[in-house]
Amino acid sequence: MNDTIAVAATAKLESLVAHPSVEAHKHTMDFKTFCSLRRMISHQHKKWSVDCGDFMQLLALHLPEVAEHVDESDFGYIHLEVGVLKLASHKAIVGRDMSGLLRHLILVTDLLGRADQTLHDALRVSWLEALFLEECGAEFIAARSMLPKMMEDMLRKAEGRKERKRDQ
Repeated sequence: MNDTIAVAATAKLESLVAHPSVEAHKHTMDFKTFCSLRRMISHQHKKWSVDCGDFMQLLALHLPEVAEHVDESDFGYIHLEVGVLKLASHKAIVGRDMSGLLRHLILVTDLLGRADQTLHDALRVSWLEALFLEECGAEFIAARSMLPKMMEDMLRKAEGRKERKRDQ
């Protein structure tokens, strides 16, 4: 459905934009149409947000080989569900399977960008920090170099918090 809306929005925008042969300064899109398109796009972004209930569905969709390791007793506990992904990522790092780790990183990066606060915290604590804090092996350094800036910043903040606690 989102693809249909995107195609329709694109077609509408293309029909509103003047052809280059038309006067360069003539505006063909009025402000009311612009506001309507902006509302439609912001509404789509709200639908794309994910919460804890969406995590297992997305994990099963994108990483079914990881999702199959979730125990029935873990199901419904977001930190335990994310912990299964962390174990799979750890295995990929230790096994130097960087293409497998990249698939995990892509999913986690996407989820962090759209997650509600509870899922965001679970991914930060039970995946990112649990996977990389206090790890200094060569394979972990290589894996950490693959992290997007957003995740690297999150890790630095966690390391700073841990250092401040140690100093107290």
